[in-house]
Amino acid sequence: MRLGAVLKLIRVEHGVMLSVAVLAGALTVGFPDPLRVFLACLAAFLLEAALFTGNDIMNIEEDRLNRPDRPLVRGDLSLRQAWFLVVFCGSVGLAISAYLGAGPLMLAVLALLLGFLYNAYVKRLAFFGNIVVSLLTASAFLYGSLSMFVLTDKALVFAVIALTANISREVIKGIRDLPGDIKAGICTLPCEIGERSSAVVAAIFTALAIALSIAAIPLFTPVYTALILVTDLLFAYSAAIVVWKPCVETAEKARKLTLAGMLTAILALLASQLHTL
Repeated sequence: MRLGAVLKLIRVEHGVMLSVAVLAGALTVGFPDPLRVFLACLAAFLLEAALFTGNDIMNIEEDRLNRPDRPLVRGDLSLRQAWFLVVFCGSVGLAISAYLGAGPLMLAVLALLLGFLYNAYVKRLAFFGNIVVSLLTASAFLYGSLSMFVLTDKALVFAVIALTANISREVIKGIRDLPGDIKAGICTLPCEIGERSSAVVAAIFTALAIALSIAAIPLFTPVYTALILVTDLLFAYSAAIVVWKPCVETAEKARKLTLAGMLTAILALLASQLHTL
């Protein structure tokens, strides 16, 4: 297997960001056990890799239209190699979760089940698919906290913020992928209600996420305030440009901006917790 193709297949940048979210969730308990933190981050990275690889396997025909640069479409990796990665990463991720405790294991099993249901079927259920993906993203903060034996208020609050922000981002991605999805016979939210209305839905969830992030300011240190305002500006601008011009090009630009915003939000929580240690 070519390492570059594997890293692209598992979307390594998303896995790293998810691991940082798990770290942030773990730090909400105070000063956690470094070994448990490392194992929790590794498990989350592997589980994410299994789900992303499974997504590319089950959606290879859609990717031929929407993402012809993907490794499986290009032939950089075979389907057999991809399935090996799914089994290996998923199994090791579950084994580590079992070591971390009942809570992390239950959340890991649920995440894998929801993820593969999404890849195989739920993606075609329009807005419901957006919610499932967003739940998986938000669960990283809960996983980090549960891996330290407790579910904290801060982890739960940030999971809700991440949920609403990611729903907006998923709707925007649906606008970007609309032409290819229609050709592949997939009717997402933009297909059902139109690009303009979908952009408005994304803007509503963006506004909700911004409101929640500002309401949570008293729970965190001033460094959170500074970074979360950057996040809010990125998301607000992304929502505004998509509402103004809901098309593939604008949605792709907004997708990249919201990815940067999600990273900044995770860093806001992480920096705030590090500041309190």
